[in-house]
Amino acid sequence: MDDALIGALDAFGATVGAVYLRDPEHPVLRLAGARSKNAGDAPAWAAEVAWGKGVAGGAAAAGEPLTGVEHDRSTLAAPLLLGDDAIGALAVASGGARDFSGADAQAMLVRSRALARALAPPPLEALRSELAGRIPAPASQWLDTTTAAAARGEREAIVTSFPAVGRRLGREPLGSRSALVRRDFDVEVPLRAWRIDDAGRVALLCAFAGDAEALARELYFTGDLRERCGALRGLAMFGRSPVAVDSVLDACRTSSMELFEAATADNPYTCRLLPEEEFRNAVLKAAFMGVSIARLPGLEARVDAELSRMLLSYVTEREVAGRSVPADIWPVVALHPTPGLVGKLCGYLEHPAEAHRAAAARALGRIGDRRAEPFVRDRLAREDDRMVRRALERALA
Repeated sequence: MDDALIGALDAFGATVGAVYLRDPEHPVLRLAGARSKNAGDAPAWAAEVAWGKGVAGGAAAAGEPLTGVEHDRSTLAAPLLLGDDAIGALAVASGGARDFSGADAQAMLVRSRALARALAPPPLEALRSELAGRIPAPASQWLDTTTAAAARGEREAIVTSFPAVGRRLGREPLGSRSALVRRDFDVEVPLRAWRIDDAGRVALLCAFAGDAEALARELYFTGDLRERCGALRGLAMFGRSPVAVDSVLDACRTSSMELFEAATADNPYTCRLLPEEEFRNAVLKAAFMGVSIARLPGLEARVDAELSRMLLSYVTEREVAGRSVPADIWPVVALHPTPGLVGKLCGYLEHPAEAHRAAAARALGRIGDRRAEPFVRDRLAREDDRMVRRALERALA
């Protein structure tokens, strides 16, 4: 927290900063750390902030950066987000009237997300916490016994228990807005699509004192649909080598939405290790099946001109057929723009759906073509939606 505060003070020219963490039992944020750039600057941060109140509490509740004036200081705060769950807020302030820009707010959000990842518990501990309030005591005791056997390296205990997880713990949606954190890649694995049995199976694999990656591959090819989903979600957490890529390729060829989503969405293993052609096909299939391509971690680092062309061809086919187009395609294809894309995006600034207008604005900002500026300014002058306005302002910046 101290390193994060020092970095934020330097980056934004602020004089004081603070980190607030959410109280798990009450709707408040509690001061966890504070820092002053100069010895004479009194932090003047409240020890406790009500959820949704003030700049810090408001940022945490809204899940987005906020600015305001508190204690005669211009203040900028961003939520500490793990997945979509705010665990606190990072705030900085400086004396006098100062306007923090939209670019400042976005940069602050990047810093706050990095701090949230650094503060996240280890995956096994996080999964235990997620399951604690969702499964009955006997199921929790069974899971504790089984993970203890896994931690002793008892491979057969996992092989035997893996099929029983759904019956023992349940198969209902986990219902979590949080995420697990892979320290080796500094990436989040959101839990939004997980089920309770997914969390239990991944907990077993995370606890295993052996080659969990090879074991997950074996369990995939010997398991039923739910067991396969659990094995794929386990690879998202600890897969590092291509040893289990064949399981992902198998899942990407399936017609099962549930299995395909487990293989691709929020799964850094798949997005890192799939070969180029298979990766392009997986992205295109995600768009076709209605899985948001924004949920493919590392997509923007791997997108190339061929993938951009494939996605735009898919868009054209949908438009000709009079069918809807996924809005999340626009920022991706903008990384390798084709002739005519700027004009198409300017047209989508007038789309009735806010998601399309915001995505088109983000895409235009990435392309940086000055010919689009009058269209962006004109849309901004008429735009009422706050999310779209922020995207338009960032595009102009």
